[in-house]
Amino acid sequence: MANGVFTRNKRFEWVDGQVTNGTPDEGFVACGDGTAFPMEVTLDQIAEIFYRVKDAWFTGGQADWKIDVFGTPSASFSAPTSAPTNRRLDIDSLTYQQRGYCKLGADDYNGATYDAGIGSYYSDIGDNENGIWRNAWNNPDHIDAFSYVQDDPNNLQGGNSEWWGETGTGAKARVYRGDRVAVVKANPADGLYAPTNKFYLEIEMYWYDYHPVLNFFGGTNIYNGVDGGGDWSSYSIEICNYVLRLSTGDATCPVYFPTLGTLDQTGTDFIHEPQVWFPYQDAGGNVWNPATGLPA
Repeated sequence: MANGVFTRNKRFEWVDGQVTNGTPDEGFVACGDGTAFPMEVTLDQIAEIFYRVKDAWFTGGQADWKIDVFGTPSASFSAPTSAPTNRRLDIDSLTYQQRGYCKLGADDYNGATYDAGIGSYYSDIGDNENGIWRNAWNNPDHIDAFSYVQDDPNNLQGGNSEWWGETGTGAKARVYRGDRVAVVKANPADGLYAPTNKFYLEIEMYWYDYHPVLNFFGGTNIYNGVDGGGDWSSYSIEICNYVLRLSTGDATCPVYFPTLGTLDQTGTDFIHEPQVWFPYQDAGGNVWNPATGLPA
């Protein structure tokens, strides 16, 4: 028998968007490079991001620069190239890593609880895609498979391929995926599915280090970051892209780095790649291949 979902919960909501690097008109959100809605996506990509990807992690990406204020030594920040089996990993009370669809304690649609490392028990989403509708995922810190946070203030995991690496000091990295998708219409009278519409995902990827003298950081939102980064648009440079490497095609947006106190800022694309998809099923079996995200 088919297993249905009956819920008033929304995976996301539509909002009106306007492509601008300034203040949008009243009732609109700013979309485009450097904003809180920086990533243009198709309807197929929206469906994959919100409903089909079960787990994802970074598979590459690095920022490089020279620290001008310290006599131009080289510095870098690199994404992990693998991920822990469990989506929550605690090293101590300050150092942890967590991927999306993971919560403290148990849930009916999650797998068994496990000790994340220091005595706190977490659980990861199970095989049933109905679990994406649980209230547990209403928090943007773990709202979907692409949500991610790592905090390593004392650089305990430097050089570990499952953790972000930073030259010399500890660091924090985060992907915040909000619960809104902006619709930019060529004509305000157009419907939601007009062929000229463009759609922008509310998402932000950023990192910063814990250097005691001058923090170095980068990210996708140069106007008003999630953690109150403020407006640094006047002294930022585009160094690479943040990429969701979906089965429906890459969705990308620029990654910026501040020029204050640095020289020779460069980067290679930060790739955030799905690894497991929900298969869904009909009378013939799997609708989607859980290993590739392609039609089964």
